[in-house]
Amino acid sequence: MTEQELIDYFTGKDLPESIRINRAVTQHDVRAAVDRNIETMLDNPATNGAKHRLTQIMHALETPYGGLTAIFT
Repeated sequence: MTEQELIDYFTGKDLPESIRINRAVTQHDVRAAVDRNIETMLDNPATNGAKHRLTQIMHALETPYGGLTAIFT
């Protein structure tokens, strides 16, 4: 996904206050995190950290984390 596609995805999107990205990570203040990561992505196009986090947030919005998927006995 390109930088512009990520920006377009989040533009005008109603975001929750916090979202569970995976078992270990909960993103709080999602709107501020998205705005900060978009700014960082545009300021530092050579680094991929901000783009990666935006992709993680997008995936979590589309496929919310539901806990463990397997039961271990």
